[in-house]
Order: sequence, then structure tokens, then C-alpha cells
Amino acid sequence: MRPGALVELAGVVGSDRVREGSPEDAPAGGSPPLVVRPGSPEEVGEVLAWASSQGLAVVVRGGGTKPSWGAPARSCDLILETLGLDRLLEHEPGDLTCVAEAGMRLDQLQDRVSSVAGHRQRLMLDPAQGGGSTLGGLVATGASGPLRARYGTARELLLGARFALSDGTVARTGGTVVKNVAGYDLDKLLVGSLGTLAVVLEVSLRLHPTPEGSRMVALEGISPEVAASFCSRVRRAPVAPTLLEALWPEGTVLVRFDGSMAGALSQAGVVASLAPGARVLGEDEAGQFEERLRGRPWEGAGSVAGFALPVSRTGSLLELAEEGGLVRQLSLRAGLGVGEARLDEHPESLLRFRERVGALGGFVSAHRHQGPGAGGLDPLDPVAAELALAVKLALDPSGTLAPGRGPGGS
Repeated sequence: MRPGALVELAGVVGSDRVREGSPEDAPAGGSPPLVVRPGSPEEVGEVLAWASSQGLAVVVRGGGTKPSWGAPARSCDLILETLGLDRLLEHEPGDLTCVAEAGMRLDQLQDRVSSVAGHRQRLMLDPAQGGGSTLGGLVATGASGPLRARYGTARELLLGARFALSDGTVARTGGTVVKNVAGYDLDKLLVGSLGTLAVVLEVSLRLHPTPEGSRMVALEGISPEVAASFCSRVRRAPVAPTLLEALWPEGTVLVRFDGSMAGALSQAGVVASLAPGARVLGEDEAGQFEERLRGRPWEGAGSVAGFALPVSRTGSLLELAEEGGLVRQLSLRAGLGVGEARLDEHPESLLRFRERVGALGGFVSAHRHQGPGAGGLDPLDPVAAELALAVKLALDPSGTLAPGRGPGGS
């Protein structure tokens, strides 16, 4: 970083919103970058325009809950924090929508939209990292949890976004109503982009009513074959589970239903009849299982991989998790064939897991890679990699945003 950069940046955002980075801010093996926290979308655009003109590499940081996702940036001269953008701009309870700035934390949004008299609403995202995740971070990583089985990821709940490109241009895409279909889904490109395409400034989100009640069904101590058969029956049954989660190597499948109390009880009864040993849990025991789901499978050492594969290979995946030595803990959204696995601490564990899942017709992404050579995984599909690179070059031709974290090391 050249001398005088701190003073110049202070002239853009104010001296109280920029500082010299500490060793904790520095990428592995790199020197501490400057850290800036703009207080408005316009300031974000000005910071990016300045950084681009100086040829600086910018990495975006929200709540700091998922810095290891994907490959690390090749260089980082400036960390742009979004926590200064934390306002709830709109909330339309009647439309079940809201607009919030990207630096607002998930728990802050939940508190605000659930406290409106006469309305019980929430954003149906439950990342393992908890309520400290920012809304922009949830979009950038595409992080989700067991609720994905019914409500999807940020991709399904995102109605529109305002964002800043690396040259400082501020633009908006999508809308603020559920049925908006105008224009291209540029906002969907931002989901899972890991801050390599643009800086998310605001998000328009779809909300859902908070359920009146819930009931959970558990099937425990089972084999992969029995679990796969049970999950298949649940998928074909006339029910709409909020979550359908296989926990391995514990040998447990959980199914939860939310809604009216009568509806939840009725659907839980249907599912409990699908396999010997399946039972409807009482509130206290259901709460204990909910606690086990929270933070899983991130708690503990080892790399964490996201994965997706055909639901028809559920049994084979669970057999892999039961072998020992590679998979320490696995959580599978069994209705979708997606989930996360915590692996052993060997530096090659991610590559080995990718090979095994690839043989089942699936693919793997790096969410936390521990050990030498930590980083992301190169894409297996060359066509997808070429398309992703073209999008990166179109939106960030200067390579300002998180260089090296994008496709092909872009």
C-alpha cells in the first residue's frame, strides 16, 4: 500500500471509518490491509471507484462468519466492511416483504420483522453460523440450513438487490414484490458469488409467517439402507415437511412439520407410520434435537464441504459417511440431496471426498479447508467454469474484487 492511501480514503468516508488493518485482518502470509466501513451505499461506490483507480484488491466482509468459504483471495489491499449499512428500509407486512441494507445482521432483521403488532413474520434462513451473519453475507455465500428443505436458499427468497460494481457504479436489479418478473435475474448471480462480482448494498426479501406450532418425527439407530428407504417414502407421502434431515454417523433421520398445530400433528402422524420405530417427539425432546442441528456440522476440527448429489444415491452417501476415516459428521437435506460434511483433518480430505461424491454423480464445494494448501476446489465442469469467468470479466473487468477467488483463479 503506497504512503498516503489512508489519508485519501479518510477523505472519502471520514477518518472514523477507516483504519490500518491488524494481523488478524491479513490474509494468510499477507500484510495487513486497510479496513474501511462506509456509512452509505454512495460511499461504497466512491470507495470502490477510488480503489479501482489505484489498482487495489478489495475483499468484502460482513459479519466475518464465513471467511474460509471458497478459495482465499490472491491479494487483499483493502477490506470493505458492510456493517455500516444496517438499516431496515422497508417492511410491508401485508405483502410479506422487506428491504434492508446488506450489513444488517440476520438476528437484527428477525427481531424487527417479528415485533410488528398483529404480524408474526421472519426470514426463513437458518445458516449454521447463526444470527451473526449479515444479509449481504448470506446472499454472497448462499448459506442455508435445514429450512432449505421447504423454503430454499437466499436465491429463492431474494426478490431484488442494489449493488455496487468495482468501478463504483451503483445499480439495482429485481423488485420488491413476490410476483415481480421484470428484467433479468441479475440478483441471482450474486447468490454464492463470494463477493467476486459486486458488493451487495441492499436486499429485497420475501418473508413468511411464523408458524403457530410444530411437530417432529425421529427415526433413530438405523442403517443407511433403512434411512434411504424412509426418506424416499417421506418424499412421496402427501405431506410438506419443513425439514427432512439425515444425521450421520448417528444413524438418525428427523422430519419436522410447521404450521397450524392440527396440521403439524396430522402430518407427523402420517410420517410416523411410514417406518417401524419412527415416533412423534414431545416438545422437550424435539427441542434437544433442534439443539443438535444448530451449528452442525461446523463444530469441531476438520474441513467442511458442501455437497449435492441425486437423492437416489442417499444410501450410498450415508454408507460413505459410515466408513470412518474420511467423514466425521454429515448433515443431509434428504429431500433435496444437498448438505454439508465435516471431514478429517488430512489436507487431502476435500479432494478425496470430492472424488467419492463425484463417483455418485454429485459435486463438492469447499466451505472450510484446513491444512496445507487450504483453498477452494477447481470446478469440474469446464463449460460452467468458462461461463462463470465470462460473467466475472463482464462485471469486474479490472479484477478488483477478491482476485483469485473467482473461477479459474480470476
